[in-house]
Amino acid sequence: MTQRPFSYDLSAAGQTLTLHGEVDEAASIELRDLLRAITADLVGELRINLTDVDFLPSVAIGVLAGARNAATTNGASVTFVAADGSISRRVLTICGIACDDD
Repeated sequence: MTQRPFSYDLSAAGQTLTLHGEVDEAASIELRDLLRAITADLVGELRINLTDVDFLPSVAIGVLAGARNAATTNGASVTFVAADGSISRRVLTICGIACDDD
């Protein structure tokens, strides 16, 4: 299986962040910094779409949960989205993190 590097797309309105590829340890650092920047001034909802993620280790789960918690303290919300059967959906379910369908 070919590894896909981590990448992301942020919608023009900044309401949907779509992640792609492998969110390995190095990518988790980039993701953490990105989410800190996005959630710093977040007042509404951010949807993080994880359907196209191929690898999601525990360090990435910690980053995602931390972003959700930070947003909540600012009065905003972060929702995780992943298709049924996707790797991300299975990992989030195992970790007890709620996830919407994409």
